[in-house]
Amino acid sequence: MPNTIYRSQSKSKVIKRIVIRSNSYPKTGTDSGLFSCLLFIFCALFWVSCSTEVDQNIVTGGSFPNQAIEVINNSKPGGGTDMFLRFAIENVAEDLDTHMLVQSKTGGVATNALKYVMSKPRDGHTIFALLPGHLLTIMQGNTELTLDDIVPVVRGMISPELLIVKAGKYSSLQEYIESGNLKKIKVGGTGVGGHAHLSSLIFAKKAGIKNHVYVPFQKAGEITINIASGRIDGGLMNLGEVESQLEQGSLEVLAVLSKERLKALPEIPTALEMGVPYTAATIRGIGVLKGTPEDRIDALERALLSSMNSEGYLKFLNRAGQTASSIAGRKEWTEQITQLANDYREIGEELNLFSH
Repeated sequence: MPNTIYRSQSKSKVIKRIVIRSNSYPKTGTDSGLFSCLLFIFCALFWVSCSTEVDQNIVTGGSFPNQAIEVINNSKPGGGTDMFLRFAIENVAEDLDTHMLVQSKTGGVATNALKYVMSKPRDGHTIFALLPGHLLTIMQGNTELTLDDIVPVVRGMISPELLIVKAGKYSSLQEYIESGNLKKIKVGGTGVGGHAHLSSLIFAKKAGIKNHVYVPFQKAGEITINIASGRIDGGLMNLGEVESQLEQGSLEVLAVLSKERLKALPEIPTALEMGVPYTAATIRGIGVLKGTPEDRIDALERALLSSMNSEGYLKFLNRAGQTASSIAGRKEWTEQITQLANDYREIGEELNLFSH
């Protein structure tokens, strides 16, 4: 039979090599030859077993990474989160001398993605997109995880929400708020019980709007059409969702829900400037589960931050209307996730949205 080579490998280095040749046993005597053949095969299998055992001991000996790193996306391939992940990890494989495998686990906002992550060892070889929807999924009791099980590693995108209204309908944020105290004010958002819904409710509460009515839609485009037509009064949206309508003049921005004014819209004040103590944004980052060794979290944070400060990722941010200020490490990302969870909890308990 042809030569057969068994390799036990650690990354690209061959640990052991066993070559089995067809002429390796005596050819004289049928019984003797058969016995020798069987004995040889037994020995070969024993050595292969030993070889494999050595390799496994090397893999579990503490080096990191010692296998491909899975990157779990809770949305469909080609979507905003998928694109974020692929650009964010672009240089990580080379930096950590490993492979990066992006997988989409859709369904239930982030339920299926989190359940898949829960099934994997907490050893740093599974990281996942971390968005506000993950927090809500956990807080609504859709997984066995708690918020304490989530370890934010890096933030990669933060697109501030804008209060969008029909052009010419309101002269200022103050007039918008006063209108909402005199009559019902209808505000559009995508879905029910998700980030868009809660963000809208929190903003109304912080602004002191008494007659806020949330109107759910399936897509952002439906919201802009209904604002422009006057069927609803406003919506909290990202710049990328309304940029063309702003250029056309059918919609306008009353306030930016960020700590600082946007470079793209320097003339638009923040809600904070206007006395509304609230910031909100579409945020994308990366996390791991609690129990992942600290040294491995540190290694992932360093590699991801390095990758996201590369020319390719910064160009990606620029195309999305963002700057390098969107990038943050574990400390800042954790603080933001904690504040977001607290905001959700405050409004969610009032509306009985969460089971725990």
